[in-house]
Amino acid sequence: MELIEQYFNVYLASLIMWGFLMAFLYNVVKKSSSPGSDPTVMWIALSIFLSYLLSDPLFNQGFGYDLLDSTSAYLVWSVFDLVTILVIMLIARGKTVQKSPVKLYLCMGLMINISLFIGMYIDLNFTKYIGPWWFWYFYSVIVNISDITMIIALLCNKDFLGLVSCYNYLKGLNKHQALVSKT
Repeated sequence: MELIEQYFNVYLASLIMWGFLMAFLYNVVKKSSSPGSDPTVMWIALSIFLSYLLSDPLFNQGFGYDLLDSTSAYLVWSVFDLVTILVIMLIARGKTVQKSPVKLYLCMGLMINISLFIGMYIDLNFTKYIGPWWFWYFYSVIVNISDITMIIALLCNKDFLGLVSCYNYLKGLNKHQALVSKT
């Protein structure tokens, strides 16, 4: 059963990567159908697809490196996601989250993934607990939900969960608090 679960997770990761590829291709077609439109979402989709491709376990096995044989895979994935956030910020540096909600959705999703990857790395390397427990199941579900949410954000570039509205609300609270503290 454990072997089936391991391979299911690998193929699910490949399906997620395929979703990022389709989101990139969708944005390429969308950009080519209206040549004067903003290419930001297309470049963001390409960057996240390449990040997931280069860190994919099946892709790495093709080069003779089995990423899943070590617990350092979680650190590798964290670094890839951190670099991807930096690339997204570079690509979308002139765009607000109101204009490109995908920027906020992807950065939030990648930060959630980084937190969970680091949590798994700490769990496996420092606590030395080898039996499955609630955090492993939580990790599996949340990482996949986060990835699917990022794919949807790349496809629609809309504030479909209200994160931009929450961001604007919190930003407004901070401005209000700054004004109150000055008086």
